[in-house]
Amino acid sequence: MMNYNALQAVLRQRISNGLEFTLNYTYSKAMTNSLGNYALNVNGFSGAFQNYYDSAADYGPAGYDVAHNVSGTLTYALPVGHGKHYFSSANRLTEEAVGGWKLSLAGVAYTGFPETITGPGNNSNSYGTSRPNQYRKLKVVHRTIDHWFGTDPSATPCTEPGVDNGVCAFGTPAPNTFGTGRNGNVRGPGFRNMDASAAKDFRIVGEHAVGFRFDAFNVFNIASYGNPDTGITDSNFGNISNSSGATRSTERHLQFSAHYTF
Repeated sequence: MMNYNALQAVLRQRISNGLEFTLNYTYSKAMTNSLGNYALNVNGFSGAFQNYYDSAADYGPAGYDVAHNVSGTLTYALPVGHGKHYFSSANRLTEEAVGGWKLSLAGVAYTGFPETITGPGNNSNSYGTSRPNQYRKLKVVHRTIDHWFGTDPSATPCTEPGVDNGVCAFGTPAPNTFGTGRNGNVRGPGFRNMDASAAKDFRIVGEHAVGFRFDAFNVFNIASYGNPDTGITDSNFGNISNSSGATRSTERHLQFSAHYTF
């Protein structure tokens, strides 16, 4: 079973005085009780039910669910130089230095994907990923990449089977029982990225021109992290820096290019 609901909005400025942009926003919710046989890059999901007699227990946010998603592009031809609002009567030297530049921005940001806390397989009748018991809501305080679920006592799992210490949010189920935790009960880090460019064509004579372009990918050098370890009996539980795929972003890249048109 799957369902998806969303609010989608677009704000668009068609070209006016050299400026045009598009801003997209989506607020959505995707729910399912199975991801199918093709896994996603999230933790704890399985195409099989934990308990085939209770498929509803696997119902929760889909692995690709993103609550908030914002993206946009902007292009601005600076109003500077010959025939423009500023320095319209500038000499050739000033025109070549400051006129005719075009700036562009492209960005995307979205909130984290659902992750599922997993537990040891204490039930031989479990077909899908084994989940722990969830005794209470996880309280996240002092979140870091080493402790993504925070340092509150509720973030320390109860590892004695079937025992709730009155504090932990998640615990190991008793032998031969199914965990009560749901799919998608925690969230991983979000993602942010911004690219920028500046370009200008220098006219030589007739149809001859030399164009220069500068591109900056991840211009603000934002680090977007991968998913934390979600196994309650793992030594790296809640840790991102020691997990595979610790980051989803690449470092800032700068690129310069030129082209000759004739």
